[in-house]
Amino acid sequence: MPLMAFGVGIVVFPQDWKKNKFGEQKLLNINESVLQQIQNTTEYKTLSNDPSYTLHKKSEMFPDQHHNNYIGTGLLFGPDLFEIDPIVFLNEEKGLLTSFYHLGDQLISQDGQIHNGIVSTILDEGLCTCGFPLVPSKKGVTAKLSIDFKNQAPPGSTVVLRANVIEVKGRKAVIEGDLQTLPMNPGELPIVIAQSKCILVEPKWFKYFAWIM
Repeated sequence: MPLMAFGVGIVVFPQDWKKNKFGEQKLLNINESVLQQIQNTTEYKTLSNDPSYTLHKKSEMFPDQHHNNYIGTGLLFGPDLFEIDPIVFLNEEKGLLTSFYHLGDQLISQDGQIHNGIVSTILDEGLCTCGFPLVPSKKGVTAKLSIDFKNQAPPGSTVVLRANVIEVKGRKAVIEGDLQTLPMNPGELPIVIAQSKCILVEPKWFKYFAWIM
């Protein structure tokens, strides 16, 4: 009986892990006004009409079990925090990514500007997402992340992350990207917040667990 129960658990666990229960529930308190502004930009429209890119909501790109601890749609999601479910355009074949975020007034450090920890998290998660499709099991971990902070983003900023894979060698991918504010008004210029480089590595043992990822 114990062996039978263990066998049933092995079969059921990956199926339960993959269920998208979270996706059936709409994120509450989405800032629809900001979302509409992003959708009206030329860059969003261009990416939407490009068949080489796939549009994703960030919350749909990882298992439900991680949602409560995920920064952008969990711990720091809500009014005056991360106010939209981040929008991700991904070209898996070429390793290109463009993501849109909105950073509320409470994501600030003592100087009143968006905290660099928030910027670091966006860059880490975004660059890895860009590189995942090009490593064997489509998953990996950050081996190294370097960030060159250029300017601080003001609170209430809508920002865009643009990333591209510059090298792939077996289980290793190298990705570069930059985070800028997204101009919403005529004559407004983008502010370069940070530039980053990430080395993504797929651990050897990942291949044995690809069936539950």
